[in-house]
Amino acid sequence: MWAKSIVYWRPNQASVRVSVAFTWHLPLARKLCQAYMNDGQTVLAGGPAVSLMPDYLADVASCGGDLPSLHRHNPNATFTTRGCTRQCPFCAVPKIEGEFRELTDWEPAPIVCDNNLLASSRKHFNRVVDRLKPHKGVDFNQGLDVRLLKPWHLERLTELRLVQIRFAWDWTSMESVVMDAIDRTLAAGIPKGRIRVYLLIGYEDTPEDALYRLETLRNKGIRANPMRYQPLDELVKNSYVAPNWTAKELSRMMRYWSRQNWLSKVPYEEYRRDRRGEMTKILEIESCEDCRWGKGILCDNPIFPNGTFIPQIRYNLADQVKALPTWCPLPDRMQASE
Repeated sequence: MWAKSIVYWRPNQASVRVSVAFTWHLPLARKLCQAYMNDGQTVLAGGPAVSLMPDYLADVASCGGDLPSLHRHNPNATFTTRGCTRQCPFCAVPKIEGEFRELTDWEPAPIVCDNNLLASSRKHFNRVVDRLKPHKGVDFNQGLDVRLLKPWHLERLTELRLVQIRFAWDWTSMESVVMDAIDRTLAAGIPKGRIRVYLLIGYEDTPEDALYRLETLRNKGIRANPMRYQPLDELVKNSYVAPNWTAKELSRMMRYWSRQNWLSKVPYEEYRRDRRGEMTKILEIESCEDCRWGKGILCDNPIFPNGTFIPQIRYNLADQVKALPTWCPLPDRMQASE
């Protein structure tokens, strides 16, 4: 399980270590560092966000760049390489990790955070697979570069107990190579349900471009993982809106495509026509069998008029959840999704 905010710990009674993964957590980290500094503690701050914006905490902490703190963010995570051979302008990796290099000493763990594992040598890749075989739920968390995917990569990957295999589709021009990688992965025996594709949204694209990529993946039966672009010096998450976008359209598209467990049967064009931009598309149900909760009666609650179902989990149902029937699972689902 990944830590959801900054991570800090005390190696001794006189000092504190603070690790910050994302720049939008820097304001909170600053308050923490200030409090410990006022208490006479020695504060050392590091992590990707500090490497990107070292001056932000310079007056309240000694900024040491990357701290050995990955296991504190997630005890099941590891790196086998650092850096990347690409120089994608939207990515922080070239700035904080430098040139691509293979690590000779690394602890095997099921969540592999390498930013471009397929750029490694065949010898290194084989060693990674061999050392991961004892682990269940292997996940190459940062994705695999479709441009470097070889048949022998797939042959070895099928030997692992994978949770998912992840690719990325950042530019529409990559369509043919992304589709080819998906087809070859399916042919290797990895099912559609275990394939995910990171999809960058709100960088240099348009809503039409992003929607084309998202719908293309859905039509192929592959789940997209939309990733909203965040500038590398972003102090307020999701505050940046690219020139080709509006804040409303960007947040609406992210909301819809991030909730396909509940909205996959609602066409995006119908969803986006809702004037409030909330999850208020109503699905008609004619019998109890159509209810996705599988209950034996139709819901006659006032917020479900005429035996209809509103696929909402957290938004405008939140204030009305007490009015739901006692059998309705929405309260539990809401709690679990928070």
